[in-house]
Amino acid sequence: MQKHGYVYNKSSLDVIGMFLEMVRSRFVQRDNPEFPWAWDPDDKKTRIVIEAASNPYVQAKDARPGVFIDRGAIVFPKVVVGDRAAADVTTGSDLFYTIATGGIIMDCVSQSKGESALLGDTVAQHMVMSANILMRQFDFRAVTPVTLMPTQPWEKGDRCFLTRVQSEFSYDIAWANIPDQKKIARYVTFQSTEEQAADYSFGDSALISMNIADK
Repeated sequence: MQKHGYVYNKSSLDVIGMFLEMVRSRFVQRDNPEFPWAWDPDDKKTRIVIEAASNPYVQAKDARPGVFIDRGAIVFPKVVVGDRAAADVTTGSDLFYTIATGGIIMDCVSQSKGESALLGDTVAQHMVMSANILMRQFDFRAVTPVTLMPTQPWEKGDRCFLTRVQSEFSYDIAWANIPDQKKIARYVTFQSTEEQAADYSFGDSALISMNIADK
């Protein structure tokens, strides 16, 4: 499936999708028919529901256990003064840097308190053992720590129990600010011939926008 144009690298949905696939991979047990929570992409075959937390989960919650993944808060702290990492004096551009830190929430839900606890154990241990894969394959700076919360009644349904697994992650972010004049001039150069770019005035853009001059 082609990646959605607005789901960029390390965006909220991208992060949720990474952890969603990591959790699903633990429950794919095609060679073990006795495994009680075998996950299958076919909803008619799967014994467990593993989805993003926004999934409606209407019919499945009455019959099958589930694991639901959502993102917590992401903080973009200042690791250096003004986030500034460097400056390019030849172009006037400023280079910036920070380390984003956030959390992921994995809710293990079942009608049985014991089953919910077992699912929580399974997910928590899998995430502890998979942290190095997330860092190596998806360029996370760190994936720690993993916290396994107590099993308790699920606030979304009085017949279910919830065991929450939480983890923290961090990743690097870098960006640059280019002076508007140079950025616009570069854009004009890309869009025009060399002769047109040399004679171009920014006032022309305003006149064209106000329909006072022709393109």
